[in-house]
Amino acid sequence: MFRSKRWWLGPVTGAVVSATVTAIVVAWEWIENPGGIFRSELGTNWQFVSDTAISWFVPTLVYVTVIVSVSQAAWHFVKRYQG
Repeated sequence: MFRSKRWWLGPVTGAVVSATVTAIVVAWEWIENPGGIFRSELGTNWQFVSDTAISWFVPTLVYVTVIVSVSQAAWHFVKRYQG
């Protein structure tokens, strides 16, 4: 059965990409402030900011981790049985 020595590559890549995408999207949304939901004259609505961050981080983490892990497994499978 397939056993990679670099099993951590998928989760680490997923975490880095997710953190980067989340930071960009949250900053963009906070600056754009559609409908005044992120900030007002009273200050920043941190609950809405954190909800937005979580709603971007978790799915991106899952998708990127799965894609990188499957791609890595396929790459090692092809390299192992190619020749």
